[in-house]
Amino acid sequence: MSASPHPRLSPWTEALFPAWDALNRDPLVAQWLGGAMDSERSRATFARVAAGVADKGWGIWAVLDETGEAVGAAGLHDLDGAFGLEGVEAMWRLRTGAVGRGLVSGVMPSIFADGFARLPLDEILAFTARSNVRSQAVMQRLGLTRDEGRDFDHPDLALDHPLRPHVMYCLARPQEGQDQ
Repeated sequence: MSASPHPRLSPWTEALFPAWDALNRDPLVAQWLGGAMDSERSRATFARVAAGVADKGWGIWAVLDETGEAVGAAGLHDLDGAFGLEGVEAMWRLRTGAVGRGLVSGVMPSIFADGFARLPLDEILAFTARSNVRSQAVMQRLGLTRDEGRDFDHPDLALDHPLRPHVMYCLARPQEGQDQ
């Protein structure tokens, strides 16, 4: 791949599985997900993510940096009742070394625009652990607003787990003629 000054999105292909697997084992990522994934779980999630984009045309994409290397994942995910939530979630993960380079800010506006163009959504959701202030700062820079009334405790984590409290952010569908 040729170098590009901006991050790009790519569907997940089998050739990119090692990057997906490494992302799910990265300590920077794992600290916010309750631990690293083993290879079996990483393979299963990879299959779902790759199939989602292939089948629907939207989902979670590989984030390629300026050299064309897959350094993360970003996209939209149908919550379908997960955590007691309905709607579509914006998500991103970047491996160590890719954080703080503007990659998420570079790809998410086009993901939001595509999501609102394709799907009958009033809003796109994003959430993270309350202690993940870095991710919350990204959400704010992307124009999402905090909805404290929808904050929740992650049901898969123990009552005393430090990542259990989660905060909710929302991005409303832009009005006709309004930029995102």
